[in-house]
Amino acid sequence: MTRSSLRKCGIYVITMLLVVASGCSRGSQDARETTPQTHGGPRLDLGIRLSDGRWLELADLRGTPVMLFVFATFDAVSQASLKSLRPFVPQHPEVIVVGVAAQPRASQLVDAWAYALDPPFVVGANPYGKVENGETMLGRIEAVPTFILYDAEGYEIDRATGLLSEGDLVELVERLKKRAD
Repeated sequence: MTRSSLRKCGIYVITMLLVVASGCSRGSQDARETTPQTHGGPRLDLGIRLSDGRWLELADLRGTPVMLFVFATFDAVSQASLKSLRPFVPQHPEVIVVGVAAQPRASQLVDAWAYALDPPFVVGANPYGKVENGETMLGRIEAVPTFILYDAEGYEIDRATGLLSEGDLVELVERLKKRAD
């Protein structure tokens, strides 16, 4: 085997392992209980450098529900999640979707990822490495992709990991709407 074919085989094996792992985490997600935070929990407060160079303080988005898509540029499941997010984002303008890369040297890689995949939302990274180290109000990110939903006041309502369908994303937003009623 050539070095190129070995590399392709290795990428294929890693991708398959990620798909299997996301399926396992997806199954456990259905059994989880939602523990909404409405008082005293950490509020959405994180600064990220966007792929276009601007700085975004997520606290400035209070007043509108926010869904964070925490991903890794090298992760096949994170890339596959764009298939569900592409129709979801324009159909749900009441929720601001923001992608946050959680990996070493994320700020160096997120620009190329955004350019290559053209996500329908802004993406960025915390340039200080605090997201991937669990040193932000997001807490420890156990797996990517992770979807974290915040209400208009900036409190976490729910989180889910793994490959979510468009219907799964809609269910997260429906939980938010039920809490508002």
